[in-house]
Amino acid sequence: MQFLRYFFVGGSSAVVDLIVFTALLTYGSVHYVPAAFIAYMCGLAWNHFLCIIWVFESKHQRMRELLTIFAIAIGGLLWTWLILYICIEHIGIDEVISKMISQILVLFWNFSMRKFYVFH
Repeated sequence: MQFLRYFFVGGSSAVVDLIVFTALLTYGSVHYVPAAFIAYMCGLAWNHFLCIIWVFESKHQRMRELLTIFAIAIGGLLWTWLILYICIEHIGIDEVISKMISQILVLFWNFSMRKFYVFH
């Protein structure tokens, strides 16, 4: 049940992430690297808010929890950038499609890291 809740939360976070990413590329003419950073952080904020009220119960004090989430987010962002780079620069996949691919792959990183290191 917890993974299904996280899947829903992650799905809504992915939508936030993808909308911001696409808007920055389309209307802001922002390169995919900073666009991915801004979009990922927006999705992260939405995800964390929903996780603490609906999916997980915290193991730690709020400040430690936020620092751990930030560290996990940096890992997820690095994975995202790597996947985008490979998909866009080496395979030639469209930026938005590449972002969707990265979101699917990074979902498993985010869930497992949060499950084992932040929440229970």
